[in-house]
Amino acid sequence: MLDLSYLLHFNLVSKENSLVTALNEQWQAARRLRQQEVVDRRHQVFADLERCQTHRLAHAVQLRQSLNQTVADLQVETHHWLIETAQQRQAKIPALRQSLKTFTQTLQIDTQILLDAFQAERQAQAVAVRQKLEQDCQALRLAVSDLRLDIAQALQQIQRQVEAIQQETAVDLAGYRQQQDMVRANLLPQLTAYIEVLQADVQSALAAMTEIRQQTAVIHRSQRQIERQALTQSVNAMFDQLIEFRQALTAYRTALTAMVWGTTQAPAGVTVQPPVQPSLGSVAKSSSSPQPAMAKPPRATPGANGKAAKAVVKPVTPAVPAAPKPPVAAEPVMREPVAPKTAIAVVAPPPPSPHSLEEMVYNYLHLSQGAGLAEIESELEINRFQAVDALRSLIQKDLVVKQDRTYYVQEEAIL
Repeated sequence: MLDLSYLLHFNLVSKENSLVTALNEQWQAARRLRQQEVVDRRHQVFADLERCQTHRLAHAVQLRQSLNQTVADLQVETHHWLIETAQQRQAKIPALRQSLKTFTQTLQIDTQILLDAFQAERQAQAVAVRQKLEQDCQALRLAVSDLRLDIAQALQQIQRQVEAIQQETAVDLAGYRQQQDMVRANLLPQLTAYIEVLQADVQSALAAMTEIRQQTAVIHRSQRQIERQALTQSVNAMFDQLIEFRQALTAYRTALTAMVWGTTQAPAGVTVQPPVQPSLGSVAKSSSSPQPAMAKPPRATPGANGKAAKAVVKPVTPAVPAAPKPPVAAEPVMREPVAPKTAIAVVAPPPPSPHSLEEMVYNYLHLSQGAGLAEIESELEINRFQAVDALRSLIQKDLVVKQDRTYYVQEEAIL
């Protein structure tokens, strides 16, 4: 069997070698023909270039001779024209000098006459302007004196009106202060009672929200533990499958080596097949989320009659318990404060304690569903140190998390 396949393979190889040899000879002949054509074309191009170079040199010599002759003729003509122009200019110079001298004398006489006329007119205008300016100064002094008298009388009237207004304002201010004291005395007990009721409502709402948050945290913690256990089981199952796959691969290699190079031969009816290797994508997908376990690779086991029996693969699906749904947190009902109709003076409250400050920050983050550091400072009216200390304490207690410079409540960040 092997000898027949070897003879067939040798015949095919010999035929392929003869065909390749013939094709190579044809290609070499065509190559020599192309090279000869390239050499002939190169000789022809060199001959054409030499002929064009000779013709260009001869034409350049003729052009240079004609250009030199033209330049010489142009120089001679230019020299003659310059001589004639200089002679004509020298003949015109005396007449031009005489006419220029006559024009200069006439211009000086006209300029002197014009300056004398301008001087006389300017003196007459100066006398008229001086007289008009003196008259205007006298009229302005009279107007200023009258205006000063009017301003002094108006200032006296304004002072009297200001004194009367100050007296009326003092009387009205005393009445307003008495009325304000009466209103403060009437509304202060009501405001104190309202603040106490509001504080009680807020404390009850905070207690309810704290209880709901603790319940939700317990549920989420148990759900994460269940998911972690399922993931651990899945990873262990995958490692078991990897061990079985390596064992099968080792057995396959041993059988293949023995069949090709070894002394022993495989049974006549046994066909060795390589095991199926799990892909890296399925391994990564199984590590990120719990997936059904992979099927074991098939193994070739000889039966009673010496033939390999087919392996039956059954996928194993691990049972993953369903995660319970977290309860929906009920929104606390806040009473709307009744705004007093008349403004009263309220004493500023003392600075909040660290415990109450943490509660304020936590409640604000829960209601706003996340906020930044600057927003917390402006809304709660606290400084940067108080906000940072409260947030650090809440993060250490696993009540608040920070994501991209934004602080969230732990449950909201998980959801």
